[in-house]
Amino acid sequence: RARSLGMAKVHSIHVSDASMRPMRSIESARLIAGKGIEGDRYATGEGTYVAFQEPGRQLTLISKESAEAHLAGVARGQVTVGNLRRNVVVSGMSARDLEDAIGCVLMLGDACRVRVHRLCVPCLYNEKLNQAPGLMEAVWSEAGVNCEILAGGSLKVDDVVKLESGSFDASSIDDGGKKAAFYKRPSLRTEDEIESLRTLPMGKPGVDRIAEAYATVGANDAVGIDDDAAHAIRTKAELRAVTSATKLRRREAWKAQLILWAILIVVVSGVYTICVRAISSPGFN
Repeated sequence: RARSLGMAKVHSIHVSDASMRPMRSIESARLIAGKGIEGDRYATGEGTYVAFQEPGRQLTLISKESAEAHLAGVARGQVTVGNLRRNVVVSGMSARDLEDAIGCVLMLGDACRVRVHRLCVPCLYNEKLNQAPGLMEAVWSEAGVNCEILAGGSLKVDDVVKLESGSFDASSIDDGGKKAAFYKRPSLRTEDEIESLRTLPMGKPGVDRIAEAYATVGANDAVGIDDDAAHAIRTKAELRAVTSATKLRRREAWKAQLILWAILIVVVSGVYTICVRAISSPGFN
């Protein structure tokens, strides 16, 4: 029997189409077991960290109250919980409640069940993206948890969040083989620990997306990319964006031309029909 975590409820739901794209707030979502939230970048394979395969990438949860309390002094209070890029913001339970739920199953709404695998520690990429120095340190223990979707279904704002009683299973926890330094607050890491986290497995599918994200916001040193390489990555990304925008404009122009031609054909056809009927009428001389 599941016990309620106080009055824990879904406060808001957020998804993004792809890595580096803005998050958008939605009133309801469909969770897909073993995959993610329908339309979200991790469900479609377009997330920044898809190269690091682990079940917890499917959905993230964060405590509204805990996050807001620690964001108050960051970037003059301009950073919101939504800026942390988590999927489901929960009210009525703390960051410590979520951490204690690691290894357990949470019930979201009437049908959805998720297994909590690990802390979703903040990254330097998002700190740079938000232009908020100190963001990582401020919310290090309040940035939420990573979850695997065991049972999917509909989820909406104000749905109740419950802990499934007796669901803890230490053997089920899978954090993708993260190093101990990964969970260590950045200001407390040794130089060796920092270096151990800096190297990206270049050549691995999806890693180029991480490199591009970090290079784009000027955090390339954190993933072992020098400034020259970062400049090349940014230039390539900008060229791709321009090319994509040009193709989009061409497609839109072509669609507009097709619509105009379709209208013209309809008009001409109508005029032709009227003329034929007039010629065929008994009174036509």
